[in-house]
Amino acid sequence: MATLLRWFGRAVLALCLLVLAYMLFALVAYRDIPTDVLIERYADDNLAFADVDGNRIAYRLDGQPLGSAPVVVLIHSHYFNSRMWDAWIPHLSDAFTLLRFDMTSHGLTGPEANNDYSMVRDIALMEGLFESLSLERFSLVGSSLGGNFAFHYAARHPEQVEHLVLINSGGLKRKQSSKRNAKAIPEWFYRVFYFVPELAYRRFIEWMVYDPSIVSDALVEEFHAMFRRSGNRQAELSRMRSFDVGEPAPVLAQVRAPVLIVWGENNPQLPTEQVPQFARLLVSSPRVVSKILPQAGHLLPVEKPEQSAKLTRRFLLQGDIE
Repeated sequence: MATLLRWFGRAVLALCLLVLAYMLFALVAYRDIPTDVLIERYADDNLAFADVDGNRIAYRLDGQPLGSAPVVVLIHSHYFNSRMWDAWIPHLSDAFTLLRFDMTSHGLTGPEANNDYSMVRDIALMEGLFESLSLERFSLVGSSLGGNFAFHYAARHPEQVEHLVLINSGGLKRKQSSKRNAKAIPEWFYRVFYFVPELAYRRFIEWMVYDPSIVSDALVEEFHAMFRRSGNRQAELSRMRSFDVGEPAPVLAQVRAPVLIVWGENNPQLPTEQVPQFARLLVSSPRVVSKILPQAGHLLPVEKPEQSAKLTRRFLLQGDIE
């Protein structure tokens, strides 16, 4: 018995030392990456920054010069950044001015200056960015969390939003949601972000898409690197802990723009049942059309860029998708 206890004690000690060694390794190998390093790695000629109420918002302008074509604002998904729209640009740049930006806690924008990740603050920062660029009227396209941003902004500023496109949009309450929310989860739980290897990020992206083979090494490397942008991981903890879907019905009822809803049939996060739910709540929109894409998951701008971009193009130019 004594021998068994000694063996068990040694095994526990060895396991603890192994865990400690990995944690020390991860703190070095997965340490924060300075913003300047990421700018040098991922910048292009269109990258710019706008100072908005203490925040340095990273954005890109593509396509036609401002003032010469209709403006379309592309708002990325949670955990991603504005480069997730890269494959859309060739399909829209001849007809539109394309604005895309990195949310706070994401990409090259980084943590919000006041650690405020409420929807009210997110919309206020969008207002500031658009004002700095002298945008008066435009269409909004939002993917996932970007869809939340888009319909909240459209509800608040119906005079500015010409069209609204919701791609696998968040914002509806899910029946299966537990009463435990992010605020109830202890903060230490989220600290695992600092120790998660790149392989786990790959598996997370692969889970979101229908065909895992489209998840490239470059996509995973960038996804992981942007998480490691100085301050982003702690900012994401704050965003998730403060997230509140709120009451979407009265917000969606205030949207007065024509709306296109595009969904992945095999979306593992948000089921296709949400498409008619959105349509029913958009009671003030003059036109709501929807399209469910087969063999597609949650990341349509990455999985089905040509198909989703061309659907959006036709809707913006002609008001329909047929």
